[in-house]
Amino acid sequence: MEDVIPSEILKRVIRWWWLVVLIMIAGGVAGMLVVKLQKPIYESQASITTSIDFAYAGRINESQEDAVISVVGDKISSTSVMNEVKDKAAALGISVTDEIIKDRFTKARQGYRWELTVRDNDPQTAQKLTQIWVEAASDALDTFQAKSQETLALLSAQLALQNCFSQSVIVEPASGYCSKENLASIRIALAETSSSAETSDLQDAILLSNLSTEKTEDAYLPTSPVLLKMNLSTLAGSLCGLLVGLGLLLFGKNK
Repeated sequence: MEDVIPSEILKRVIRWWWLVVLIMIAGGVAGMLVVKLQKPIYESQASITTSIDFAYAGRINESQEDAVISVVGDKISSTSVMNEVKDKAAALGISVTDEIIKDRFTKARQGYRWELTVRDNDPQTAQKLTQIWVEAASDALDTFQAKSQETLALLSAQLALQNCFSQSVIVEPASGYCSKENLASIRIALAETSSSAETSDLQDAILLSNLSTEKTEDAYLPTSPVLLKMNLSTLAGSLCGLLVGLGLLLFGKNK
């Protein structure tokens, strides 16, 4: 094995630098071609916007606001919503599996807006699946909002009944509504509201009941494929070309 002489290596670099550049360019082009030769992937997107009625919800801190918006995101990608997507897609002859959902369905938060994205090799399929998803999520959020308002009403009734029960025991004379004769019915109503409410925190119920969502953007038909990891593939090809070029300079024979 020949000894590596730094001065000789420097001479080679000065003499053949252009060859290293050409090999790097060739590697970058090869990386681009690898991406382009793959099946085209199309992306469609829809959005759901969240709003909070602060006039009724009151002043909340940033962490509470983030938590509420995160609840919306959880509902968007919930199992029930995704199962509905599978069923509606199957009715259109489109097969959607858990693996496809994991790989091709994504959601991203942009402030108060959630962006729903679906990718597929067919642009129309991408649009259809995105539209199915945003509609299923919107319906689920409407149902959730109605349940939140119901929960608030139940908790308010529970609090009122508790106060009434306390007054009937402590205050003399007790009011007619909270008389001893009505204690049995009060206990029954209190048990019903306690078992029906999904949350025991009145403040959370107030906040969630004043949360509203709206489908602000329907799915669009993509006209051109997205170039996935094009920059990364080009960079990797260029780096490989650089290593090959330097290898030729370092270990190539002198001429």
